Amino acid sequence: MSTQGNFNAEQEEEFFNKIDQVYDLTEASDFDAAEQLLLQIDGSISGPKENSSVGGVVLDSIYSFYEQTGALEKALPYFLEETDYLKEKMNHQKINSTRHFLTTGAIYYALKELDQARTYFGIAYEKEGARIFQDENSDYLRIALMDDAEFEAFKADFVPNKDEEQLELTEEQQELLDKYCEEGNEEMDKENFSAAIAAFNKALDVLPQPKDDWEATAWISASIGDAYFSEKKYKEALDHLHRAYQIYGSEEPNAFVLLRMGQSYLELNEEKHATDYLHHAYKLEGKDLFEDDKKYLKFLSSKVKL
Repeated sequence: MSTQGNFNAEQEEEFFNKIDQVYDLTEASDFDAAEQLLLQIDGSISGPKENSSVGGVVLDSIYSFYEQTGALEKALPYFLEETDYLKEKMNHQKINSTRHFLTTGAIYYALKELDQARTYFGIAYEKEGARIFQDENSDYLRIALMDDAEFEAFKADFVPNKDEEQLELTEEQQELLDKYCEEGNEEMDKENFSAAIAAFNKALDVLPQPKDDWEATAWISASIGDAYFSEKKYKEALDHLHRAYQIYGSEEPNAFVLLRMGQSYLELNEEKHATDYLHHAYKLEGKDLFEDDKKYLKFLSSKVKL
């Protein structure tokens, strides 16, 4: 049975159970079964994903699965269906899913279809500026900012920007990483949140490119997001929390990250996203996770049956 908009509590529980099954099947290299289940989940949501409380999670999962299996071209139709809707919607009202354009551009970039990639990177830049490209492939922002002549020259000599993976840090890098993270944690304890953010960013700078290949990027980004949340800078918090979510989320969702994302969305009055992420966090760790501030548990209990 297909569903549009917000799922009820039973439907959401079934949804997340199936998403977890996709991750388990993918981890076990049973890709055919994982794909079949993933597309069944996608088919259970009628209408644009923008209008569904779990739509963004479905698209993130589709992108992650096909990227992992080396078949990103298969993700493209699902993203194009959504981008067509979003382009129409943003002509007359605000959209929630600006990052969707960046991801669509990234798919085209991976497929070496650069004219299309430029279109979607341009939309992302127009709506969010350079900050949405933070810590992404440096080519993405370059393409968004190029004039026509520069872009034609770039296409003529195009080689995908793929930095070689470094599997472990040097002793010096590890010492610096530990030093800056310790400084960040100490500043958090003192409630010097700006100083904590600066220290954690220094820690991120230590990690070689591509930074999102490092597990440390996830928990450092979560720490930066936590610091911004403590400063009540919720949009900035979400930039870093989303990064942590993407690194953690495909296999082992992090309950704290989900909690902070839900709390940040609620503070921004985006109740659909708040309900989605808070409910996911609750299902992972229960009400004890909400002990520090009961207002978020109270909100969640008004939206779903706990």
